Amino acid sequence: MFLPEHLHRIAVVGVGCCGHNTINYIKKELDDNVDLFVFDTDSRGLESDERVTRMAIGQEITDGRSAGAIPSVGEKAAHASFDEIKQHLTGYDMIFIAGGLGGGTATGVIPVLTQMLSEEECLCVTIVTTPFGFEGKKKQFFAQEAITKINTTSDSCVTVSNQKLLHTMAKSSTLIEAFESSNQVLKRSLLGIYSLISTTGYINLDFADVRTVISGAGATVIGYGQGVGEYRIKQAVETALINPLLEDYDLEKAKAVLINITADHSLRLDEIHLAGKLLTEQIESEIPIIIGTVISDVPQDDIKIYAIFSGVEKKVSNLLKPKGIE
Repeated sequence: MFLPEHLHRIAVVGVGCCGHNTINYIKKELDDNVDLFVFDTDSRGLESDERVTRMAIGQEITDGRSAGAIPSVGEKAAHASFDEIKQHLTGYDMIFIAGGLGGGTATGVIPVLTQMLSEEECLCVTIVTTPFGFEGKKKQFFAQEAITKINTTSDSCVTVSNQKLLHTMAKSSTLIEAFESSNQVLKRSLLGIYSLISTTGYINLDFADVRTVISGAGATVIGYGQGVGEYRIKQAVETALINPLLEDYDLEKAKAVLINITADHSLRLDEIHLAGKLLTEQIESEIPIIIGTVISDVPQDDIKIYAIFSGVEKKVSNLLKPKGIE
C-alpha cells in the first residue's frame, strides 16, 4: 500500500550516553511526528517527557548503573528488556539508531537492536561513532567487533571515526571541541538522510529512493560539500570527497549512490550533470544512481551537495585483538 511521505512512521533511537546526547541535540530539528527514544543502562536522567521516551534497560543486570565499559553487559541488558524494547519499536517504516561504540552500553545493545529490526519490515539506518585513539586499543577493538555485527543486520551503517575527525581540527582544539565536532558530524549524517524524505525537491527524492539505495546495503559513507562562485560544483564535490571519513572505504565498490543538490533558481542543467559525473566517474555504471535537487526560493550563491555511497567495502583492516580479550 502506498503511503504519502508524511504518513511514513519514523523513529530515532539513541543508545547509551552518546545516543542520549544525540537525541537532545537533534530533537528540535525533527518534525513532531518523528518519535524519539533513548535506551540506556544508566537510569540517571532518563525521565521521559512529551517529546522523548526514555527507558532504562536491563535494570536487573546493572542495578540502574552503566554497563561498566563491558559490551557483554550491555548485550545482556538488551536481552533482559528485549520484549519491552520490541514493543516500543514495532510498526515503523524507518528507524535511525545512533550511539557511540567502544564502551559497554551502545556497543552491546545496538547489535541486538539491529538484529531485532532485521526481522521486521522496517528500514534500519545505524549511525555510530568509533573512539578517539587516546581511548585505547581495547575500545577500538570492541567498536570494530560491533560494527561487523551491525553491518550484517542493519540495512545501512554509517561510521563516524572520531580519530579521523582529528585530522580536520586544529591542534589547539579542546577535548570539548573534539567531541562537539563528532556530534556535529553524527547529527549532519542523520539529519541529512532524514531531510531527503521530509523535504520536497524540484527533482524529488522520496522514501522509495532512499530505500533503493540503503536497503540491505551494509557499510555506507556520506560526503557533504559546499561550493560558491563560478566553480561551485567542482568545489562542492571536492569538499564532499576529500573527507577523512571516506578514506578507509573503496567508493568504486559502492552498490548504489544517492546525490542531493541544494541551490537557488540559478542552478543549471549542466551543473547537475557535472556533479553526477564527478561523483560517480569511478563507479560501476550498472548500479542505481539517483539524483535529486532542492531549489530554494531565497537567492544564494552557494550550492550544497549531499552524497550517500552505500554498500562500500573497507580498504584495509589490520586491527588486532588486544591482549586480555577473549
